[in-house]
Amino acid sequence: METYSYGFITALMVVVAIIWHLTKSRKNKGDPVNWPVVGMVPSLLWNLSNAYEWAAGIVIRNGGTFAFKGPLGSNHFFEIVTSSPRNLEYILKDDFVNFPRGSSFKSVFFDIFGDGLFVADDEPWKKQRKAVAIAMSSTSFRDQSINQIQGLVLERLIPVLEESCKMNSSLDIQDILLRLNFDDICLAISGKDAGFLLPDLPEVPFASAFDEAIESCTYRLIIPPFVWKLMKFLNVSFERKHRRAMGIILEYASELVRFKMAELKKMSNEKRAQCGDILSTFIHLETQEGRSPSLKSVRDLCLSIILAARDTSSLALSWFFWLLNQHPDVETKIMSELYEILKAKFSNNPYDINTLRFSHDDLKDMQYLHAALSEAMRLYPPVPVSYRQAVRDVFLPDGTHVNKGSKLLYFIYATNRMESVWGKDCREFKPERWMNRDGICRKESDFKYPVFNAGPRLCLGRDLAYVNMKSVAAHILLRYRVRVDPDHPVKPNFGPTLFMEHGLKVTLQPRRDLSP
Repeated sequence: METYSYGFITALMVVVAIIWHLTKSRKNKGDPVNWPVVGMVPSLLWNLSNAYEWAAGIVIRNGGTFAFKGPLGSNHFFEIVTSSPRNLEYILKDDFVNFPRGSSFKSVFFDIFGDGLFVADDEPWKKQRKAVAIAMSSTSFRDQSINQIQGLVLERLIPVLEESCKMNSSLDIQDILLRLNFDDICLAISGKDAGFLLPDLPEVPFASAFDEAIESCTYRLIIPPFVWKLMKFLNVSFERKHRRAMGIILEYASELVRFKMAELKKMSNEKRAQCGDILSTFIHLETQEGRSPSLKSVRDLCLSIILAARDTSSLALSWFFWLLNQHPDVETKIMSELYEILKAKFSNNPYDINTLRFSHDDLKDMQYLHAALSEAMRLYPPVPVSYRQAVRDVFLPDGTHVNKGSKLLYFIYATNRMESVWGKDCREFKPERWMNRDGICRKESDFKYPVFNAGPRLCLGRDLAYVNMKSVAAHILLRYRVRVDPDHPVKPNFGPTLFMEHGLKVTLQPRRDLSP
């Protein structure tokens, strides 16, 4: 009887605790419940399929900063989540040295990127960034990039799209754009043709393995380190897939780097110094400073560049075409702008669309298209979150205390959807918000619009990304109306980059009005 009473009392206490926490949750207006022992993890896991929208609502309701409570004794979760532009400016610029990527973030992604630009801090980061900055600052690099992407569009992308159009069949345009950008970046960094975007759309093990490895690292971010490290040691679950994927990734990336290093070895010192691509510049700078660049160091940089260049433009364009499908008025305005540019370019004379190439000035004149792309990335930033770790105790501008060693997540997705930052229409797709009275697309503060990062880590490839995206979008839109399949589900996938979970199935309708 006594045992029964103790059992009843224990059960009653559990029920009361549950009711108390559920009541607290309602009072918190939907904020996650901080459960005993497990913290807020159950709420995160429950909402994982809609994580960005769910988390953005919480952060915005709490004024732009929220303290996330992990499990008891956990030191791996992000204690602070912020979307406040004032906080972002402080973290990313004013007190930059106090907020590096940090050892925790690096340990999660080290298998893939090693000491590469994506995870590096301090001197390794500075060396690699210097090489990228030197390469990208040259006019010849810019012009070569424009010619290369348009060559790939005409010779590879358009034939694949044209075949789909003739067959009146749907295709996954997210997959097609990822293939295009992968070929582009492999040519740019090594001169080696990956052959990913071909008519038969071949399987490229590296690309699949790369996506698998990034997905595994996403799981590592949300479970305690001792758990995934044990899984890695035992070679079980997603860590088993990760190990297999890493073998493919390292082999392929090493092949790219060996190809580039062998090519450079055949050249004279003078000719080597004239090579303007990123890897050649990095190898040249390392040699100049008396260091012999290792295969690993060049490969680490190579993989960081692939992540940045492949995903950003491809995903931004995918979301752009999805939004355009819902806003035909925006598509009409883009087409009017393109036709005006073509009129000026050819003085109203006929032109052959199959050989059409845009100059840098043509692309610069695509101001409304630039605004539409910016607006698409505002609503669906290719990189929705980023991470930092505090070196010392500090107070953020909004008064939030950050302990030494605390991990911060700055929430780009939420910043771009804050009414206090973007106005009451912040959730609407309105390219006009970017246009000034002279019809020029204006630039916003990097801390209000942190899509390309901000401060010393501002993305060096931002201008080139816009050039490439405008090139691809203009060539596609001049030929086709891109229509999303009516029953196709569209939602963001949970991960460090904002993939569409199910891709983007579209059909292409030939545009008859090819002449301006």
